[in-house]
Amino acid sequence: MRTAGRTSREARCVWAADAVLGEAPLWLAAEQALYWVDIGGGRLLRYRAAAGRGEACAMPEAVSALAPMADGRLLCAAQRALHALDPRSGRLAPLARPELPPRGIRINDGCAHPDGAFWFGTMDLDERAAIGDYYRLSPDGACERIPAGFAVTNGPAFSPEGDFGYFVDSLTRRILRAPMDHGRLTAPPRLFAALTAEEGYPDGLAVDAAGGVWCAHWGGGRLSRFDGGGRISDTVRLPVSNVTKCAFGGARLDRLFVTTARKGLDGAALAAQPLAGGLFEVEVEHRGLPPPAYRGTARDAADRICVFEAT
Repeated sequence: MRTAGRTSREARCVWAADAVLGEAPLWLAAEQALYWVDIGGGRLLRYRAAAGRGEACAMPEAVSALAPMADGRLLCAAQRALHALDPRSGRLAPLARPELPPRGIRINDGCAHPDGAFWFGTMDLDERAAIGDYYRLSPDGACERIPAGFAVTNGPAFSPEGDFGYFVDSLTRRILRAPMDHGRLTAPPRLFAALTAEEGYPDGLAVDAAGGVWCAHWGGGRLSRFDGGGRISDTVRLPVSNVTKCAFGGARLDRLFVTTARKGLDGAALAAQPLAGGLFEVEVEHRGLPPPAYRGTARDAADRICVFEAT
């Protein structure tokens, strides 16, 4: 049975970045910084928590997902290709170009599995046709398609031990779960939780150290934590409607950084939600885990140099 759970304190905006489509928060402990993206604005963003300072980097192609790499670089999933960015030098090198349908589709959300592979999903550019699938990029560079048939994929996210994967079919408001072994699905995904129309659409996911699944509600103005049985056990309210994804950060990994979006809001909605597109932070009574790293490598040769500048 669905339960309302406990409501945490409200989140506070730490950076009014006006992101068109903020997504993909990723905490890097070595830098004590939160990386995230503005897909609609074509920007890679970095928030230095100790200084409370935001920096932005214009990307040659809009990035939609991020993951740390074992060699210290940052995996950047763009529209139809994956790149490796060295945040210190700004060198951007090709990583992989998966075989995708020739048109009408782009890469969306993604993250690394504890086994070192990077998983990502695709979506219909018009957000209507059920043509989105998932892909697994192994450390040796091989890329495997995992059929899904979702109009808009989100996730995936993985349990702390990597024995379960969570996948979002945003348009039908469903979160699915599948058992895994050695980084591979061992059974088809089955329904884990579903949102009502009032609750909005499920967007990005994060998993805490206890296995709780945190889901951002697009159009619902909140985050929900689901326990192992798919019941809501905690809720975080935000003062904006389009909540896109969260990530654990801070020295104790007990803070959630939350991305939001201005996309889809008319003038009246933006006037009522002036912080839409901002980065938010909230302390919770749960801890996260360091994000797994992709263990593959990229060419040393860089195609471009990308420079962060203070905003």
